[in-house]
Amino acid sequence: MAIGLSLHIGLNFVNPAAYNGWNGELAGCINDARDMKAIADSLGYSSTILTDSGATVAAVCRGINQASQELESGDTFLLTYSGHGGKMTDVTGDEPDAQDETWVLWDRQLIDDELNTLWEGFAPGVRIFMLSDSCHSGTVAKVLAYNARFKSREVAAQYDLMPNHAPRVRLANAAALKHNYESNKENYDIAQLTAHAHRNTIRASVLLISGCQDNQLSADGDANGLFTQRLLEVWNSGAFKGNYAQFHSSIVARMPSDQTPNLFRNGVINTAFEAEKPFTIGAATGSAAGRPSISAPATHTNGPTPIGFQISAPASSYYGVEVALDASLFNFQVNGSQRTTNNFYASWQVKPFISASNSTFTLPADAWNRLRQRGSRLYYRVWCTDSSTAWVNSQASIYDNESANAPSVTLQTVNQTVETGTPWITAPTSLPNGSTPPRFQVNPGQNRYFAVEVATNPWYFNNQQYGNLRTENNFYASWKVSPFLFSPIYPAAFDLPRDAWDRLRANATYGKLYYRMWCTDSPENWVNQVCTTPDTTGQNAPGFSLSRDAETPTAPE
Repeated sequence: MAIGLSLHIGLNFVNPAAYNGWNGELAGCINDARDMKAIADSLGYSSTILTDSGATVAAVCRGINQASQELESGDTFLLTYSGHGGKMTDVTGDEPDAQDETWVLWDRQLIDDELNTLWEGFAPGVRIFMLSDSCHSGTVAKVLAYNARFKSREVAAQYDLMPNHAPRVRLANAAALKHNYESNKENYDIAQLTAHAHRNTIRASVLLISGCQDNQLSADGDANGLFTQRLLEVWNSGAFKGNYAQFHSSIVARMPSDQTPNLFRNGVINTAFEAEKPFTIGAATGSAAGRPSISAPATHTNGPTPIGFQISAPASSYYGVEVALDASLFNFQVNGSQRTTNNFYASWQVKPFISASNSTFTLPADAWNRLRQRGSRLYYRVWCTDSSTAWVNSQASIYDNESANAPSVTLQTVNQTVETGTPWITAPTSLPNGSTPPRFQVNPGQNRYFAVEVATNPWYFNNQQYGNLRTENNFYASWKVSPFLFSPIYPAAFDLPRDAWDRLRANATYGKLYYRMWCTDSPENWVNQVCTTPDTTGQNAPGFSLSRDAETPTAPE
């Protein structure tokens, strides 16, 4: 049976010490969070609420991470935010306006890049519905013009106010945000860079309805924010009968022309999810249950063992898997003529459709060897059908026109020569958060000594730039607490000490840990030292996720 988890965030105040004396006073945000929690509770969600000093970045990220560990395909996560919105300089170049949107939390701002990273931890098939009643853009001039409009009785009436009584807006004080950003610039930059460098495919389906467009302001109120107030009116204690798009348009119809709620999608598009009544917990059954999903490890050793995939499809259906060296080959109409057995594989071309009761698919050895010898990355998708012999009510995890969004797996070339070659270190691709400490396989080379470093953020490996941010809660180095290590047998094993494991996993904001290895010719000093991921490219260090699964992870090859 599908389950629903919800997290509701509301801030009428922020910590003045974090924002240069500005306390961010609003009136309706905690009420918004309580009212949204009441809806969730009435529908059977297991709900959590965070308000004011409880709504720290760590608490919010921890709540989302916890949901990602517990929810499975068909489950639903509801996330609501009510408070100030802001913007900060985009250091990664992935925003057209060079600005990242933020939620202004108690202790610092949470960047949209960080939220995107948190979505990556959710399992395929999970449905995420997010509501954000906040501003995300604006200037002092815009606020002055906004206030001036309330001299009009007609405009004021749209907000249920008297003339000359403009509502507060949920646009954070620019000077306070500037001070907050400059005081924490290194941490903000490292958060953006980490999210950008390690961006993976979002396998869940995310729907967001925000209180306004990016270039508009959201009004606060004494009871609720205007967006939340109109949402509650449309919901009408559950009497609303439409789907998500109709829910959005019904709210928009009640809003003033200068505050237009936005509907935004992220991750895997799930038409069945979007067709349901808002806040519904769980997936429908049969072909209407939405798209099938497919997942694989982020990396796989480019060796003799073929890669395996996990499939999620309606129980009564059948499926076929496609794997390609270039995602554009999934677009048959445009690039189908370029497909060959050396760059494209489709299971349905060489064998019958596979019953969905078999949720594991391993790429055949002949196809694996042809593809892996010609590329370092494989893209994949799955089709499902209601018939064992024909395409009936067929659906895909990624359709042809969405090929650019296809997930992929990186093929790692591992040189396991002991005496020569590049030193290497490997770990499982994921571990249950509550498991025993991870075991690493290392090969520093014959007669060489080694040390292992593990961090909650790969940018901490850049000692010159971010070494001052290292603490025992976010960074571990074996050479700090014990002599350099040596083993006469290679590959050797290194187990992360239990105390370090407990500290790091408790502070893994994004649900991941990263690692690298140093090796040296001396048992006591750095002599001819080599690192698997040098400081200057620390952001590219390999890592593993702290998974929601309790099953035993696959050992590294």
